[in-house]
Formats: sequence, structure tokens, C-alpha cells
Amino acid sequence: MENDFRPGGPDGFGGPLTSSQARDALDRLGLDGARLAERVVTPWWYHLALGLIVGVLTAAQALPGAVSFVVVALGIVAILLLVTAYSRRYGIFITQPAGPRGKRLLRVISGVLILAMLTALVVRFTGTDPRWGLVPAALAFGATLVLGRRYDDVLRDELVHDATGRA
Repeated sequence: MENDFRPGGPDGFGGPLTSSQARDALDRLGLDGARLAERVVTPWWYHLALGLIVGVLTAAQALPGAVSFVVVALGIVAILLLVTAYSRRYGIFITQPAGPRGKRLLRVISGVLILAMLTALVVRFTGTDPRWGLVPAALAFGATLVLGRRYDDVLRDELVHDATGRA
């Protein structure tokens, strides 16, 4: 396999790495992951606020008429403001899971939230009292709060440890 690096180029690459140089480079990458994990700190209020927004978005699915659309639009704006505030405050924005456990957990969280939203829609379209929409909203809030914190723990762990288990 060839690459486009030339010895003495602007990237400082001077030829093939020895095995000790490669190990050193991997160790430095591991340290970078550990430093990044230290920066990925979610404040106590983040998942609480996100859970409230997601709960309101879920409950809105059970509301009749245009009220539902207005609440959903405001909820989307609230999520954007929350994410923007977090990324400005901490200088970091995570867009995807760091490893396989994070991906699995993100799928579980997504599945629970989709199920909660669909349940609220069933409440709406069956003509059931809209207050029953609070049940899936509470489930969405709890899932966001508990699983969101768990996801953060897994994300930090996966940033520190690569797929081989190296620290």
C-alpha cells in the first residue's frame, strides 16, 4: 500500500516508522484521547434540561391541532440553544459515538424515544384524553436523564481506551 507522504515534507514525515516510533505515536494518541475525555464534561443541568425538552416534545405529540406543531417548533429551538450553550461553554461538540458501546447505547436511547413519541401519537389519534400523553413524556424524560448520563460515561471511557483496550 502506498501513501502520498514524501520524506522531509511539510508534515515532518521522514520515512517509514520503526516499531518503537509507531508505539510512541499510538501512546501519544492515547494521551490525546484521555485529554479529550477530560474536556467532555457534561454539567449536572444538561441532561435535566434536555430531558425536560424531550419530555415536552413527546407530550406535544398527544396534543390536538396546531398547538402540537408550535410546541415542537419551540422544542427544536430549545434543543439548538442548549447544544449551542454547551459547545460555547466547554469548547467541544461531540457529533457521534466514539466506539461500539456508545453506538449501541445511542441506538437504545433512540429506540426508547421513538417508542415514547409513537405512544403519544397513539394517544392523539385514538381520541384518548391528552393527559395520557404525560406517561410517554415521563418515559422520554427519564430515558434522556438516565441513559444520557450513562452515554456520557461510555463516551469518556471509549475516548480513553481504544478498541484494543489500551489506555
